Amino acid sequence: MSTVIIVIVLISTFIHALWNFSIKKSKYPFEFLQLLAVGSGLIAFPVGIYFFISEKFSFYGTLLAIISGLIHVFYFYALGKAYEKGELSIVYPIARGTAVALVPIIGILVIGEKVGFTSIFGIIIVFIGIIVLAGKSLFVITNKKNDAILAIFVGLTITCYTIIDKLAVSLVNPIFVFSISSFIGGFIPIMIIDRRINHFKNLIRLHYKFIFFISMCSTLAYPMILYAYKMSSVSLVAPLREIATVHASILGIIILKEIVSKNKIIGIIFIISGAFFIAL
Repeated sequence: MSTVIIVIVLISTFIHALWNFSIKKSKYPFEFLQLLAVGSGLIAFPVGIYFFISEKFSFYGTLLAIISGLIHVFYFYALGKAYEKGELSIVYPIARGTAVALVPIIGILVIGEKVGFTSIFGIIIVFIGIIVLAGKSLFVITNKKNDAILAIFVGLTITCYTIIDKLAVSLVNPIFVFSISSFIGGFIPIMIIDRRINHFKNLIRLHYKFIFFISMCSTLAYPMILYAYKMSSVSLVAPLREIATVHASILGIIILKEIVSKNKIIGIIFIISGAFFIAL
């Protein structure tokens, strides 16, 4: 993997973890997540439309962007619900980490990507690290098990939209894909599923600066990953971007005062080590 791709992914992971952390520590994580989706889609839309008009039109690429948006509906809705009660250092690693196991398998078997032995070893190490980081919440019947199960569902949506996005950006511009998928992903939960329109309007009026901040973070972070998908293998980029789980866990421990456990420390070490092998 080229140095440019590695740098792009690492910068994106920090920004991505930052908006996740900011939403998690807020009073309205579910609502802000939906507003972030709509806001970031609107911010990126003018640039996305420019590329859509100026570049070669692709019906299938546009269709894939819409399909990605429909998958993002489930992603944003489920992640918002998970953040309402679950710990950031549990929900985020499980949600992001599920894709580490599934995306490379699909990328290799379905898309036909080539991945070296060292990178496969790194992917396995990252996956083990995330399992360790999740700890007993995956296997023991506690209050946190529901959080873990919901986080796994989020991870399945991440896997689906990651593969769809990889295919989409090979046909249309990444910023166009992002603007469409993000907007649809937030608009449908607000207008059709939740339908507390006045509540969302009040939140925009009272917290417009915060909403703009998290929306800008999302607008910067994910298009960088989409460009990385376009220039490299999704089987490598997707696992490497899970270094964001380390950022999220550290922020959760330091600022949200979440419990520091042996599992979290060992898990973080494994994820960083795995990322190193993937980047070789």
